[in-house]
Amino acid sequence: MTPLQRLFGLFVCLLSGCTIHSVDEEARLLEVEVPPSFSESATGAVLPSDWDYSWWETFKDEDLNRLIESGLAANLELQQYVARIEQATALARRAGARLYPSLDLDAGYELEWDGETASSASRDRKDVSDVGVLLRWELDVWGRLSSLRRAENLAAQATIEDWLGARLLLSSAIAENYFEIQEQRRQLEVILAQIEINETLHQLTSLRFGQGQSSIVDVLQQQEQLEATRARVPQTEARIGQLEYSLNVLLGQPPGKRNHVTSSRLGHPPPLPAVGIPALLLTRRPDLRGAQKRVLAFDYDVGVSVAEQLPTLVLGGAIDWKGDPSFGHAITAVFAGLAAPLFDGGERRSEVSFRKARLEEALAGYSQRYLSALFEVEAALLEERKSDERLVLVEQQLVTSQRLLAEARNRFSQGLTDYLPVITSLSIVQNLERGVVSSRRSVLSARVGLHRALGGPMLTPNTPAVWSSLNE
Repeated sequence: MTPLQRLFGLFVCLLSGCTIHSVDEEARLLEVEVPPSFSESATGAVLPSDWDYSWWETFKDEDLNRLIESGLAANLELQQYVARIEQATALARRAGARLYPSLDLDAGYELEWDGETASSASRDRKDVSDVGVLLRWELDVWGRLSSLRRAENLAAQATIEDWLGARLLLSSAIAENYFEIQEQRRQLEVILAQIEINETLHQLTSLRFGQGQSSIVDVLQQQEQLEATRARVPQTEARIGQLEYSLNVLLGQPPGKRNHVTSSRLGHPPPLPAVGIPALLLTRRPDLRGAQKRVLAFDYDVGVSVAEQLPTLVLGGAIDWKGDPSFGHAITAVFAGLAAPLFDGGERRSEVSFRKARLEEALAGYSQRYLSALFEVEAALLEERKSDERLVLVEQQLVTSQRLLAEARNRFSQGLTDYLPVITSLSIVQNLERGVVSSRRSVLSARVGLHRALGGPMLTPNTPAVWSSLNE
């Protein structure tokens, strides 16, 4: 095709209003298969299809609800996301403004004189007044401006999804922190109770040693057990303090301002929710929704770069009033300009290749993110199931160990055995008592992880007012 034929074809296309790059926003973007169901089954309470509640409410804990709501309102990282939304929205509005004509006003007043005197009363001078209005409008012939506006709108919507995703991560982080503080406080209570028991047994072994009924080894074994248990107190108290500081930061407060969690009650999570099908993750998880919007934005960017290789058509007009010194006459002008790139050393073509490659990268990243989401749900389901199983087994083991300790103490008190079986059973029981507390917290953490992997549910807050304008 000759250059003349190509130019003629462009003009025909221009007059017919054709587009050179179209984006199907309903097209399937995933490059991986969507499984029909999760391999880890989940039975229990069914999540409402409209997800009209927030996931932490299922724990029925008013303190947890209060902390999460406070964090969502005051966390400084979330405020950064809001500022990013405002930036992205401004860019989207700027891109949309280019679709409309621009109107500029220009006014001036000029006074000239040459210093020569025409008479004894005046100087030779000249007054010139000028007021003009300029209208300029670039026609969106190839869809470049509309593609740019849509790309910026999608980028702004993706930024809002980032904000919603950050809210999800923050709520889960506060819940994890809350449950771990409860665990450590419960651990401290268990340790203090164990210290009392160890002190009583130490007094008993010392008394028996004084009566010649046991050896010094029995006394030293029990003393070592007592000291080891006491040594756990500073470590546990330090962990509680660190967690409190961390919670303060999550709530947007200086560390050490106050203790937000005083309870040591570790409840059991509600029935495991039915997680639905893997395809629902695409609509439930903010990070996946945001990734999808960025893929579409990159696709529109490809259209922008393709259109930049083609001629641009600009229409406009101007009215200029001039006078000496008042406005004496008007000058009216109408113009149309067509500018086409002739040679740029392949710069525009390289830009198209770059944006296409970026689109391919985003598509692969979107699919990878979806696979990661599937993994997170499967892993969370498996973790909760196994955590429940482990809790049951540890509690059973504790019951058995407590019976063994009671028998060992009974035989020791009757002089039928030395103190070694007692101290061994005591150590096992006290380790298991602390292990049960940790296992209970693990079950709660697994449930938090499952909600995080599912994308909530979370009530959508009153998003910035730009949300409605971005969807217009």
